[in-house]
Amino acid sequence: MRFRTRQQPRGVIPRKQQLRLTLMLMALAAVLLGSRMVGKPEFWEHMFPEEGLVAAGAAAQNVVSQTVHRPELTRGSAAVALAPELQDVIQDNVMGVRAEEWKAWAYSLRLAEDLVDQARTGESLHLPSAKYALLMDAPEDCRGLAWKVSGTLRRMTRERVDNQKLGEMNVVDAWLTLPDSGDGLVHVVSRFADEDLPLGQDFGDDAPEVTLTGYFFKREAYASASSQGMSIAPLILSGGISEVKLPDVVQTRSDQLTPWLGWLAVLTCTGLALVIWSFLASDAANRGQRTHELTRLPPAPSFEGVDAESPYETLQQLEAAAEPSGFELAHDAY
Repeated sequence: MRFRTRQQPRGVIPRKQQLRLTLMLMALAAVLLGSRMVGKPEFWEHMFPEEGLVAAGAAAQNVVSQTVHRPELTRGSAAVALAPELQDVIQDNVMGVRAEEWKAWAYSLRLAEDLVDQARTGESLHLPSAKYALLMDAPEDCRGLAWKVSGTLRRMTRERVDNQKLGEMNVVDAWLTLPDSGDGLVHVVSRFADEDLPLGQDFGDDAPEVTLTGYFFKREAYASASSQGMSIAPLILSGGISEVKLPDVVQTRSDQLTPWLGWLAVLTCTGLALVIWSFLASDAANRGQRTHELTRLPPAPSFEGVDAESPYETLQQLEAAAEPSGFELAHDAY
């Protein structure tokens, strides 16, 4: 304890000191409460939510809501549906496009091109987002309707379609994975694709994100490396595939926490520096006063440097002093 006054300490703490002590206890309680709060993972998840986790959770909720409690499918405000007579000839779970389906295939592809032209002119299209589970579970309900598809491009090649009725046509053959499809693929046949999109059989970890609008045609079978040798994927006819430009720098939770922790460290160091400076200034201002006098040891009795004679030596000295010398004896005899 430091006493910065020459007065004697009193038994009652002054009101000012009581206020300081109360504020110190309240600050200590706030620090303890804050440390417990920031120690919970829920605090950081609420403060810095992961967009990927939120999007995945929303996608999972949409899948459940659309498969278990399927809402009424609404058409886009500016999208034309495929005619019912053309939909009747389409057959699911078969490989490729049958001869009876070519007319519906060509008409759906033309409608998909019209969607791209409408988007370029600035006309707003309120199209539902395609969900993999919904396309696979209810192909008859989704057939002939326009959808908005967003996913990851896994493969894209340019092919030439040669048909006697349609003639020759250059198309883009692409395979996508949707956020809710897992390992399931979506087959897309498009008239055009962005020039920035690369062509390849497998993009691996560098797969770009793409978006498109098109019509769901059918649930198509294709040869795969599965145990059965066959797999099924939704077939979507699109007018164009566009690349989704991702930001160059994606901040993670650690990147977001770095500035907060840096400022916390600066404030902590500044507080410690102020405390040390206040102690040094106090020592300089009260040097030589009672603050420093209390640090000296109190005086203690000590016999260091004192020569003490034993009682025996003292008696000998007294006896020697009491005995008469030879000169005194001769004088008495005279």
